[in-house]
Amino acid sequence: MSSRYIARRLLMFVPTLLGASILIFVILRLVPGDIAEILVYQSGGERSSIQETQITQIRQELGLDRPVVVQYLDWAAAAMRGDFGQSYLQRRPVTEILKERVPRSLELALLTIVIAMLWAVPLGVISAVRQNTWADYLVRVLSISGLSMPIFFTGVLMLYLLVRFFGWMPPLEFVSFTASPVENLKQLIWPALAQAFYISAPITRLTRSQLLEVIRQDYVRTARAKGLGEQRVVYRHALGNSLLPVVTFVGWWGGRLLGGIVIVEIIFSVPGMGSALATAVSQRDYPAVQAMVFVMALVFLGINLVVDFLYAWLDPRIRYA
Repeated sequence: MSSRYIARRLLMFVPTLLGASILIFVILRLVPGDIAEILVYQSGGERSSIQETQITQIRQELGLDRPVVVQYLDWAAAAMRGDFGQSYLQRRPVTEILKERVPRSLELALLTIVIAMLWAVPLGVISAVRQNTWADYLVRVLSISGLSMPIFFTGVLMLYLLVRFFGWMPPLEFVSFTASPVENLKQLIWPALAQAFYISAPITRLTRSQLLEVIRQDYVRTARAKGLGEQRVVYRHALGNSLLPVVTFVGWWGGRLLGGIVIVEIIFSVPGMGSALATAVSQRDYPAVQAMVFVMALVFLGINLVVDFLYAWLDPRIRYA
């Protein structure tokens, strides 16, 4: 992979991240509701001059009375130093919340992707190689069922079956992987399976369609004509080229998982970034929301950058384009 290609991709990464940060900051300021009023009136009571004074003081303390441009510049400068401010609700630095919640969500997302790939790609290959057989029809039915059932339905159904037949309940306290790998995987394997069943369906169908297209190419027929075995033709010559769109799709889904992971985190009681983001949004906790969405955008762009490099490594024509 040429250094010029890498430099070009890295240069595109910076302005994209800057644009995402501006968009996040502006959109949050357009959301109806005032955190100062929420903090003052959260205990109830009628409006009074004392409460109005408190609202004004809170706005001044939080810097909400300054122009939006100044607020953004201050926030961006602090974010570059790793300082995302204080959470309005939890009364502690947002960085502590990120250190606590982000690794859990990343672990769940990574486990989901690994399970989905280990399941979906082989099924897609089987479906393509044995086209119009009972194996192909079975894989296609599984794919359609995965696409048809929403993630919240799959998660609730899986949780019901675990409780009803195995007596398993989501634990009240999360155990990190470093503390106990076995207990950690016991907690995360079920939400990961629920998500993997959902996202493996399009991966399976995409793998099948791409492999069917590739195995009809001239170079594949030439490999067969040379006497190579069918297994070697499929895995050595056809599968690599057919996985290029799959890599792109998985990279897109990998970034999207952090945003949609809130559903399974709530269902299976995983204290990750998704559930924390839902709470922060409902309470207008601007610093926490900005930091979490910014981290999601950073991870999404980072995954896409890795996918671009992987794509160029798999297909040499891209790196010289």
